[in-house]
Amino acid sequence: MKNDGLLPAAWKAPAAVLFSLSVLSAAFWLAVGAPEGGIKWLSWRIPALWSNEFLNSTAAGPQWVVNNLTDELLLVVVTLSGLVLGFSRERVEDELIRQLRWKALAHATWINALLFLAATLTVYGATYLYVMYAQLVAFLVLFNVLLAWSLRTHYASGHEE
Repeated sequence: MKNDGLLPAAWKAPAAVLFSLSVLSAAFWLAVGAPEGGIKWLSWRIPALWSNEFLNSTAAGPQWVVNNLTDELLLVVVTLSGLVLGFSRERVEDELIRQLRWKALAHATWINALLFLAATLTVYGATYLYVMYAQLVAFLVLFNVLLAWSLRTHYASGHEE
């Protein structure tokens, strides 16, 4: 059996739950203003390959920094669970399912690229960094929503699940 890069079908349901909860948590985190302090017990001293505070003269480059890992943790969980959800097999994985996955990936890429271009032409300053973070998550959300919609439409048309 050749390795096609897809993960086991059993991983799909837990990934869907984790992806949904993490996206909702990240949206809530941003809605309340992404408090600078973060979750208090997630402030740790960690190694940084590059750290340069805005308006601060601390040295850039490799060093140990104290950082709250709330936003990093949310982004890692959203990214990993979104990838596992999007690239887990269906119970019946055939050429049509692969084509639906490919089309969802292509459409998500186009939509995300257009959003990226629109943001590049209309958003400036430090806010642009937050837009780029949102782009990372938006791509996975778009891909997984388009894939789920395609699969639901396919299965609703009378094909086996």
